[in-house]
Amino acid sequence: MTLTLGGSVADLVGRDEWAAVNALGRPFVVYKFAATLDGRIAAADGTSQWITSAASRAEVHLLRAGCDATVVGSGTQQADDPNLAVRGNDDPRLDLSAVRTEGQPYRVVVDTNARTSASAKVLDASAPTIIAVAPDAAAGHLQGAEVIRIPRAEQGLSVPALLEALYQRGVRAVFLEGGPTLAGSFIAARLVDRVINYVAPALLGSGKSGLLDAGIGTMADILRLELLDIARSGPDLRLVARPAF
Repeated sequence: MTLTLGGSVADLVGRDEWAAVNALGRPFVVYKFAATLDGRIAAADGTSQWITSAASRAEVHLLRAGCDATVVGSGTQQADDPNLAVRGNDDPRLDLSAVRTEGQPYRVVVDTNARTSASAKVLDASAPTIIAVAPDAAAGHLQGAEVIRIPRAEQGLSVPALLEALYQRGVRAVFLEGGPTLAGSFIAARLVDRVINYVAPALLGSGKSGLLDAGIGTMADILRLELLDIARSGPDLRLVARPAF
């Protein structure tokens, strides 16, 4: 796990930029995704484990530990049933000896209609969990998590309201792990402050794209990024960037 951007996790997750964003009353948002060279995050049959190497996946645990909350959408939760805890049991083959576990970040599932199963791994006791649901969602089965009610948006839940609620709970930086629908909502709202993309030297040709509707319908609206770092992570490539606006 070689970290070359300033040599620390704090540099990768942009810790020196948090305060300026926090002054706006919201957490700093780090969007991480892993994809093939042709931009796929899952195969046509929905399988996604694993696109990137063990080295990259172990590094992600370091990045999770460097933020205050790990956020996923209901699609990711339904498809993968991830644990999301730092040094969690998603892949027991990983060497996570370098990852500290003191003060586990929140695990946050953005689940508009409360579809998360009562047996979901995110509801275990390994880390605190927040499930964000719509005001009218039936969420009585979500024992073991804090359920927060967030207003609906045109698609899913209101991203600004979600970030405000997390900020009120002491979250100063969010590690957004997708999926592509939720990430698109964050980008459409221009509420992503840093992007970390792990690219595996592999091709799928079809399957799920790394990003879905982000409110960009024409080249005039393209979101340009400033590339901050390019490094190897095992056999993979890790790119770190931030919006150029």
